[in-house]
Amino acid sequence: MDKNKRVYVYFNLHKKVWSVRQSGRIVEHTKHIKLRDCRFLVSQAGREKVLREKKKNVHAGVSGYVINSIPEYRIFSEAKLTYNPYRYKGFVAVNDPYEIVERSDFAELQCGEGWRDVWGCWTVDYPINLKGVKND
Repeated sequence: MDKNKRVYVYFNLHKKVWSVRQSGRIVEHTKHIKLRDCRFLVSQAGREKVLREKKKNVHAGVSGYVINSIPEYRIFSEAKLTYNPYRYKGFVAVNDPYEIVERSDFAELQCGEGWRDVWGCWTVDYPINLKGVKND
């Protein structure tokens, strides 16, 4: 994996780990990864297919650059994030599920047996760069 190139990370439902894709191919499977300059991406066409067929597919994930650690001295705020295609149009903060989260300065993605956590970290006062799109 080239740490100078952006990766796309999504939760692999079959393996119960994060799949890391770079340059169009899977380069790693991991239970824990940290990223910088993050974009929380949801393909609306993929989401609509899930809603229509009631069958999950890969259409949401986090894009960013892999880092070894998040510099805590730069973190002003953080939020646990979630995405559920049946409830939200994009990633949302668990404590504020009414606005879509598009970006964060850093993110930490973890998983265990059947669960997954996504944390967004920001270096500014207002923690979420919002698109202004309300959820369903």
